Amino acid sequence: MNASSEKIVIAGAGVAGLSAAHHLQGSADVPFVVFERAPHVGGYSRTVRYKDFRFDLGGHRFYTKKPEVRALIEKLVGDDLLEVDRLSRILFQGRFVNYPLSAFNTLKAVGPVGAARAILDYGGIKLKKPFSAANPEGTFEQWALNRFGRYLYNIYFKVYTEKTWGVPCSELSADFAEQRIKGLSFREAVKDAILGGSGNESLVRRFSYPRYGFGQIPDAMARSVSGANAILTGHAVVEVEHDGNRITAVTARRPDGGAVRQPCCELVNCIAVDELVGLLRPQVPSEVTEAAQALRYRSLVVLLLVVDVEQVSPDHWIYVPSPEIGFCRLHEPKNWSRDMAPPDRTALVLEYFCDQGDPVWQRQPRDLAAEAAADLATMGLIQPEQASDCTVVRLPKAYPVYNLGYRDPLDVVTGYLARFENLYSIGRNATFLYTSSDHYIDMGLKAAENVLGHNHNLNEIGRDKGYAEAWGKGKP
Repeated sequence: MNASSEKIVIAGAGVAGLSAAHHLQGSADVPFVVFERAPHVGGYSRTVRYKDFRFDLGGHRFYTKKPEVRALIEKLVGDDLLEVDRLSRILFQGRFVNYPLSAFNTLKAVGPVGAARAILDYGGIKLKKPFSAANPEGTFEQWALNRFGRYLYNIYFKVYTEKTWGVPCSELSADFAEQRIKGLSFREAVKDAILGGSGNESLVRRFSYPRYGFGQIPDAMARSVSGANAILTGHAVVEVEHDGNRITAVTARRPDGGAVRQPCCELVNCIAVDELVGLLRPQVPSEVTEAAQALRYRSLVVLLLVVDVEQVSPDHWIYVPSPEIGFCRLHEPKNWSRDMAPPDRTALVLEYFCDQGDPVWQRQPRDLAAEAAADLATMGLIQPEQASDCTVVRLPKAYPVYNLGYRDPLDVVTGYLARFENLYSIGRNATFLYTSSDHYIDMGLKAAENVLGHNHNLNEIGRDKGYAEAWGKGKP
């Protein structure tokens, strides 16, 4: 095959891959093709249409500190980019309190006895520390204990974290907290309550949102692809050929079962890192395969529940750490944009964290909806008979899990993949990095620039600790 038949290949049409495609459109001398195994673009950032309702696969707010990313989204969405004042609550100790948590509403929620226990417990931790070796913070459990004491850890952090990730806090790496949350401590929370916020508040109290759902962003990116370039949906990548130093070709299976082999000069990859390892031909060494198989992901079942009332609550999110309730979080799309639901009815989107193939993953939609309606009634939000319709979307590998020791196998895998000079991995699962959507967009833009001759370090994107998140200011 001669060089003229080579193309830039983008594996995956999620928001990261489409950001790369949008940036390459009209800029690259070589045409590109995007292979997407799903029948639609957008990945987990798409907006689903169900009858008269639109919903995201979990609420995706847009905020960014990156001017170039903000400018791109404003250009793509235009006047449909709304500004939303955030309102969220958490079902905490049987009552709804404002979320993000603050020192004041947390102590108020646990009552005077609980507040006294929390303060004494935290004081005890601080008194012991000078007289003993500091406890290492390798686990999320120890990280939270050092900052809050055991009482607050047990009643909030432990139950919510284990419900979400399916891993005991003693087996979850502290990297999760360091990556997602800034300045988390009882002392900082009290300081913020007395002195006010630290300046990041506007990023989370107010956010941007497209009028017809977050999926407007990847949809607009996809519409920009034209000419010799193409996005091929329903094309699952089944083989990635290499010569030891470069990726040379990518084969995808078409919807009709046939295959298309595309010689490739550059590969922008959004395929999950463990799956990519299994697709490489020649096959990788066994120790790399074993390392890839050690990486764990958390899956998600998203339930849309139609409710025959105009509005259930004014909240954008409600967080539910209670272990007796199946879902971890819910949002009401109508509160994000009035165009997400008809005026006389609303819908709730409930998120069930699970493992692929477990009982939650396999539940029938109607059974899950009946259980959800009963749980919502217990919470005092609806009457079960008000829930009239439902649909379910299942998301395998929705989040990477930072279990204790995950860095060792990840380093083995990424160390091996680093040998391929024309491979650029971007997006949540390809980088095994849980961060914000603007980071994934930025990865796509900078990967495209690297294809065009720049030398951005893609591994640095999204790894700034506590990006716009803080106890009392962010989300889990």
